[in-house]
Amino acid sequence: MEKSDLIPKTKGSVLKWQAHIYDFECTLVGLSSSFRQVTLNYVQLNAGMKVLDIGCGTGVLTRLAAEKIGDTGEIIGIDPSPQMISLAQKKSLQLQSTAKFKLEVIENLPFPDRSFDLVLSSLMFHHLPTDLKLKGLQEIYRVLRPDGRFLGADIGKPKYSLWWLVLWPYLIIPNIATNIKGEIPNYLNQAGFEKTETLGYWFSLINFWSAKKPAFAPKN
Repeated sequence: MEKSDLIPKTKGSVLKWQAHIYDFECTLVGLSSSFRQVTLNYVQLNAGMKVLDIGCGTGVLTRLAAEKIGDTGEIIGIDPSPQMISLAQKKSLQLQSTAKFKLEVIENLPFPDRSFDLVLSSLMFHHLPTDLKLKGLQEIYRVLRPDGRFLGADIGKPKYSLWWLVLWPYLIIPNIATNIKGEIPNYLNQAGFEKTETLGYWFSLINFWSAKKPAFAPKN
């Protein structure tokens, strides 16, 4: 079996060569670790929680969350890029983090139903085609426990209209257009979530979305 056969296939974009400069690129555009910390401020992380971080990249958010849930909790970061996962694992080992990382894709999450208290996703959904956004959210819904929560951060509908002067060319890119048109909350509702809301913004463009799986959701 070829090594490439072991890499799960995804319809989304996969960042490969960018892995070793990804954190630097994020810092350049104002998405440093402080952005990740603000992301976590929108959710209550408690010791012992079981958390999934989808599209974890180099694992910055995953490791920050691991610190908050402590040794009694468990957090797994997944990403479709072997380069990203390799780097995340290496950094986790260096920093002695309890965060775990796996090479997986959002289309087919390899976890049983009702496995997690919280699912995180940061700067990942604009890499997914329209049909995969919904499929991915349905998978997230499946692996969340009843009353579990999804917290997402990504490009969304701008808070101020002046952003459209910059963003209008991206309307021809379907992956991004659905985000900036403000359609992610609609996908969350279609996937079965309730209490969907936009909690805040970063630079008036990155949206923070929150949604809950109903407490009495039927088994999948």
